[in-house]
Amino acid sequence: MSTPQNPNFGELLYKTILPKVLLIALLVSAIGLALHFLNSSGAADILMIGLSTLAGACFVSAFAPVALPADSGHSPYSLILYKLVYISAAVTVIGILFSVLRLEGYKEMMMIGCGALGIAVLISAALVGTNSDNMAILKRPLIIGVPLFLAGGYFLYQASII
Repeated sequence: MSTPQNPNFGELLYKTILPKVLLIALLVSAIGLALHFLNSSGAADILMIGLSTLAGACFVSAFAPVALPADSGHSPYSLILYKLVYISAAVTVIGILFSVLRLEGYKEMMMIGCGALGIAVLISAALVGTNSDNMAILKRPLIIGVPLFLAGGYFLYQASII
């Protein structure tokens, strides 16, 4: 009889902990935004915690190992875009935080984050459209990247940049 192998910390972090942290941070951020728009006290603190955690989780997700099928004919650019979407999503989330709290530098951060995220999402969609093997790599980044790009575009519009 052999004992089952315990997963190492990397597998535990990227497969179990990080997806839960992303969901919890998103929930805390939504609560913070709701409290902020209701002009409640303490909303800035909840927003700071939620959006900072969300940005950190997006950044760490960029370095998660990608499981590839053995017979995958994916493009090597899809792995670069995987990282680019997550890193630019982290910059966009921090830009949204700075925008809501009216901290200095939010316009520049939103322009850089949303610009890079928009380009990365468009190229990722083109790669998935030309080769369906890329979908195995780019599915999660696109699920996170597209809504964040739209939210970032909204905050850019509110800041009267675009």
